[in-house]
Amino acid sequence: MKKLKSDLTIMEIGKFRFYSGIVVGIGYCIIFNSLLRISLKLCNIGDNIEAMNWLNIINYQLSFNYLTLIGFASVGFSFCFTTYLWMSKPFATDRKKTKRLRMAQINSIWILFGTLLFLLRLFWFFAGIELTIEKDFPYLGFMIPIFIYLYCWNLISDIYKAKKPFIYTTLIFITVGFILSGI
Repeated sequence: MKKLKSDLTIMEIGKFRFYSGIVVGIGYCIIFNSLLRISLKLCNIGDNIEAMNWLNIINYQLSFNYLTLIGFASVGFSFCFTTYLWMSKPFATDRKKTKRLRMAQINSIWILFGTLLFLLRLFWFFAGIELTIEKDFPYLGFMIPIFIYLYCWNLISDIYKAKKPFIYTTLIFITVGFILSGI
């Protein structure tokens, strides 16, 4: 019987691509965490300009809900880059697998920037009105990072068998999300 999918292992991905994907993912976690925190602070800049109070921008404190959402969103966004690097094998064993690897690369970057633009626009929209993610949609906001993470794993599972790595990275996703929310 022919084996349809190979197992997702370090040797299958390649040591350099695997570890560089993890390093780039950690780096982008920190970058996206900072970017989303700054963008959320800048969302209220219109109200602060009218009040002529610039200290409100500097001293603006983010709530626990927003910090947790930003932490998980930054991990989800950085996992897109990790998926991109893991799927960057130029040539696979056959043409069909090579095509699926390239589609996984393209789709992981597409979903990253599509949802990043949506999330930033959502922050700016909520800044102008009394509607907030925290009060009006407390759990719905967390669907964005969960969607990104599961979408990237769907791309990986189309090519490889990856039950154990999925469980391990899910635990890492949750842990790092909570760690980044406390930074």
